[in-house]
Amino acid sequence: MPTAVHHKIGKRMLESEIELSERIFNEIRLAYPEISEYRDPHHQAAIKEIFQTLIRFIGKYVQDPVNTVLDDAKDWGESVGIMSVQAGGSLEDALSNMTLYKRALWNFIQEEGAKEGIHLNHLTEIFIHIDEIFNIIVYGFSHAFSVATEQKIQDTRTSFIRLSIPIVPLFEGLAVLPLVGEIDELRASILIEETLQKSKNLSINKLIVDFSGVYNLDETVVHTLDLLIRSLKLIGIIPIITGLRPELSLQFISTGVSLTDIQITGSIDQILQDFQQLNK
Repeated sequence: MPTAVHHKIGKRMLESEIELSERIFNEIRLAYPEISEYRDPHHQAAIKEIFQTLIRFIGKYVQDPVNTVLDDAKDWGESVGIMSVQAGGSLEDALSNMTLYKRALWNFIQEEGAKEGIHLNHLTEIFIHIDEIFNIIVYGFSHAFSVATEQKIQDTRTSFIRLSIPIVPLFEGLAVLPLVGEIDELRASILIEETLQKSKNLSINKLIVDFSGVYNLDETVVHTLDLLIRSLKLIGIIPIITGLRPELSLQFISTGVSLTDIQITGSIDQILQDFQQLNK
């Protein structure tokens, strides 16, 4: 339960938000003297404004611990975490900085307690409250870095998938797209975009889609591949399917996808022989 001491210290924090933001900033600057941005006035002002928002959360929470302040603190922690990610910061650095924030706040509380003759036990109780709000902020920070890490993994996977969609020219106007391994929903969607673009850049009029390296397809992927085949036809490229195993053919049929209007052959060799015969 908040007491008169809590109200007094919380009020002093709110009244001293500019001073406190300056103290926290000085702790950070002393810890990282090599960072030139901390010497830039505009950068300093932006950081101190962020710290002032933090102090307002803490001052209000010390006065009256309510859930709305904690929710706001979590959102603040997440937004600052996102800014840290964008600036190339690490979660380890962000969490280390929390110790510096706490040090500046604890020194301020001790000084105010000495002025008012407040017993150390009461000050410790207040700091336990402050620790609660820091735990919420750390959760917001961590969540921001977690989301950023997941996004980085996704971006890396997307880049890898793009590189693993080779369209190999065989003859003038003819190329092959060898599909290898498991094709999931993400890979299938990227497959459409990359295949259409690369086919257009290579100025081909026939594309062999070789399924000999594929062993399993789910319903979503089957429909996506059907969309790829239809899209090729729409831009004037004739799709030719080869290497389609019997079990994959059944998967196409079971999902209601019709391939009756698509040229299907057993192997690439057969297509090459036919193509050479036509171009003699």
